[in-house]
Amino acid sequence: MGLYKILLVNPNRMRPPIAPIGIEYVAADLQRRGYEVRPCDLTLAEHWRDALEMELRGFAPDVIGVSVRNLDDAYFASQDFVLELTAGIVGAIRELTSAPVVLGGIGFSIAPEEVMAYTGAPYGIVGDGEGAFAGLIEAIRAGREPSEVPGAVFRDESGRACVVSPSWSDISGLATPGRRWVDNVRYFAEGGQVGIETKRGCNQTCLYCVEPHAKGPRIRPRAPESVVEEITDLLDQAIDVFHLCDSEFNLPADHAYAICEAIRRHGLGRRIRWYAYGSPVPFDRDLARAMAWAGCIGINFGVDHASAEMLTRLGRTYPPEVLRETADACRGAGLAVMFDMLLGGPGERRETLAEAIGAMRAIRPDRVGLSCGVRIYPHTRLAEMVRRQGPLASNPHLHGTIEGNECFLKPIFFVDSSLGLAIHRIVSGLVDGDPMFLHADPDQVDGNYNYNDNSVLAQAIRDGHRGAYWDILRRLDKTAP
Repeated sequence: MGLYKILLVNPNRMRPPIAPIGIEYVAADLQRRGYEVRPCDLTLAEHWRDALEMELRGFAPDVIGVSVRNLDDAYFASQDFVLELTAGIVGAIRELTSAPVVLGGIGFSIAPEEVMAYTGAPYGIVGDGEGAFAGLIEAIRAGREPSEVPGAVFRDESGRACVVSPSWSDISGLATPGRRWVDNVRYFAEGGQVGIETKRGCNQTCLYCVEPHAKGPRIRPRAPESVVEEITDLLDQAIDVFHLCDSEFNLPADHAYAICEAIRRHGLGRRIRWYAYGSPVPFDRDLARAMAWAGCIGINFGVDHASAEMLTRLGRTYPPEVLRETADACRGAGLAVMFDMLLGGPGERRETLAEAIGAMRAIRPDRVGLSCGVRIYPHTRLAEMVRRQGPLASNPHLHGTIEGNECFLKPIFFVDSSLGLAIHRIVSGLVDGDPMFLHADPDQVDGNYNYNDNSVLAQAIRDGHRGAYWDILRRLDKTAP
């Protein structure tokens, strides 16, 4: 009898394509545990059903893992519910084989019971896949209920989904994942960057955010040497532009410094370019310089707003004054800086919109992303707040798929009723054509701030541009510095 065989399916068809690092991390862990593993990457397949059928028949897996990266594109204009395609792929798998299907990934961890119900899958893993997936497989093989496997999701005798709490364990001792399971070279060529994570989890309390629920409520750093080994592996494949996938790279700051020092110690700072998400606090000139010396060229700060009132409402704890200091620190180190803002949240008014846009004009970061409407995700404080307001159908703040969407699985956005859909016209007027702003205008579904199926971005990457998408768009603007 051969090894127990696991097929790991990536159903993400969004463009530009994003390399599925979760599949690589889990594949490496399963192989170390003695399983025969094969990826089935439908992102890069011309016809996904043909590719899937060929893998299922040729490999004949015993268990099939399906990664759920996104529920939707989180974009008000398009409201592309990408989980619908994933459910179709899960359905095709179940038609073609009797092997059990196990869902995982950040999108699944956001709403495991809801995604299980929508896709019809029998099993899932919430949180870290390393260890948990193997534990679930062993329970399946033994024919027992996986109620002792941290993070396992399964159906009881009545068909109800049961979720075992994840362990959110220390990951500093995890083995370095091999980055050879998917075609990263092609992802680099067609997607313009490749992702790496240096930590998991988030200890912030933002009103709208799913990260603490999906990745754990405490920050769990990886060993800096392991991160460097992963970078080196990708660099050996001629991939030299990275995006760090951490919720916020500089939380905690000491780990950010340790990553930068490890990169410098190995002489990689001049050989690579990388981007990161960041928090404006704690951030200063010293950290900006350390990141620049380690090869960082741009940071996207999810600042959310520039009104003290709205920052408090959104669950942020820093004052708006720090935003200028953050931008100045980046400029002093030669780093491109992006500020992402969420407009339309609870309590938003014309005055707070004008305050936010005015502050950005005064600070002048390299780019400002303006998202009008706050996506309501399950298991967030915003979802709880909206439920307390009564039936969704009569809630004047809500836009998107309202009917039959009490669990918020499908795209649904909060825009304070004092603004309603007029928010887009108001923001467009305040922006007044300033190219510093990447504005998610619903009249421009293929516009400059929708990364899903963005033809401008895809063409730029084909032309050789590499980097974070906001920075590629910045460089395409001939007036940009």
